[in-house]
Amino acid sequence: MKLRQLRSGIILSTILLGVLLSLSPLSSQRNKAEKKLNVLLITIDTLRADRLSCYSNQHVQTPNIDRIASRGTLFTRAFAHNPTTLPSHTNILLGSTPLYHGVHANTNFIVRDEFLTLAEVLKEKGYSTGAFIGGYPLKYRFGLGQGFDMYDDDFFTRNPQKTVKREIQTMDVAQKAQEMLNAERRADVVLEKALIWLKTQSSPWFLWVHCFDPHDPYDPPEPFKTQFKEELYDGEVAFVDSMISKFLGALGWNDVFSQTLVIFTGDHGEALGEHGEWTHGFLAYNCTQWTPLFIAVPGNKPSRVDQLASHIDIFPTVCDILQIEKPSFLQGISLLPAMRGKKLPKRQVYFESLGPYYDKGWAPLRGYLDTKIKFIDSPIPEVYDLEKDFNEHTNLAQQKDLNLFKSNLDQIIQAQLSEERAKAEKRADSQSLEKLRSLGYIASSPDSKKEKYGPEDDIKVLLPYHHKALQAMDVSAQGNIHGL
Repeated sequence: MKLRQLRSGIILSTILLGVLLSLSPLSSQRNKAEKKLNVLLITIDTLRADRLSCYSNQHVQTPNIDRIASRGTLFTRAFAHNPTTLPSHTNILLGSTPLYHGVHANTNFIVRDEFLTLAEVLKEKGYSTGAFIGGYPLKYRFGLGQGFDMYDDDFFTRNPQKTVKREIQTMDVAQKAQEMLNAERRADVVLEKALIWLKTQSSPWFLWVHCFDPHDPYDPPEPFKTQFKEELYDGEVAFVDSMISKFLGALGWNDVFSQTLVIFTGDHGEALGEHGEWTHGFLAYNCTQWTPLFIAVPGNKPSRVDQLASHIDIFPTVCDILQIEKPSFLQGISLLPAMRGKKLPKRQVYFESLGPYYDKGWAPLRGYLDTKIKFIDSPIPEVYDLEKDFNEHTNLAQQKDLNLFKSNLDQIIQAQLSEERAKAEKRADSQSLEKLRSLGYIASSPDSKKEKYGPEDDIKVLLPYHHKALQAMDVSAQGNIHGL
């Protein structure tokens, strides 16, 4: 009986102490500290870093995206691991490279349920989760919907009121035909749908918005089409910039940046003719691998970091900022120390371009880079001094010991491989293949892959012939056979 009375007294004292503490200034500070930050991830498809004026003033002005950068940490040397949409976003949301998760290209790969996504981690921590998608390569069927309460990839309507939760479903013939005509939807539709969803959420929330607009074909709406008639790609970037301003303006810029962790990046860049590549998805030069990245944390001072960063670093950085335990499989590192002025460990960033290998039977392309050197392993190998030659004009391969570079690459690959990666490869259905072909990702499928590749199989050698074939197809489609 005495023991029971003693326990009751302790409980009563604890309750009274809790009430007193809840009324104290220390309690309000603790509750404020314990309040979870919202998380906003903005990815812009096919966005070159040098097309944002916070990186370069030589092209288009992007004052609204610059405004995001000015509130956070801008990374001047952030890189993608792939030059295509699905693998790059998989790298971001899984915090690992294709060597681990196995998604190497837009075609014939699906993110498997066994892998844990950032959305799943945040959902487990009590976040409501929403994703609003602008381009076909990220359709729900390809697997990145894991962990999202809302995954809006509805390209059938421009009505922003129609925000239905997406599930895997069987579409009738009419739906399939309609989908074939809709490879993307513009940023205004994506962001307006996201805004409607956000207004029904209570904190904390995780929102991912994906704008596909800078992807080819370049067709910005007016007045951007007229203003940038000579540089339509820049017009697409300017349009997205204006739409992001409206989106954040509707939320309230100050409210967003006082309560929300904001991450902005591009999934990859665009060649725009550099190194003989029209768009992206083939070669792996910095015009397609160098990406914008800035991270804004409420209360942090704006800064600029010149240290090496990559897409797989975003997941662990979010975990550190939110003080969430990082999953053991993450292959990136947290960038938070760099955001606080500290040095990051030296390392190499792996990259690859294997779409041509899987889709056309061309030679594989893999490589790595650090702050000084970039090595591209292909039948015609390349080495570049990134400190003196960031735009990769002078190949130093003949002056270097390539065995050392190949050995380093082999070590990186072996360290990042997983046994589960092969399960990601899955033959796409004919509808998906046709839609991806219309976006320029597929010309034809190889009957078989070679065991050994020579210089004649190198992407650099074959790409000009691919371009000629596309030109011939365009001329033929226009009925101008004399132009062949």
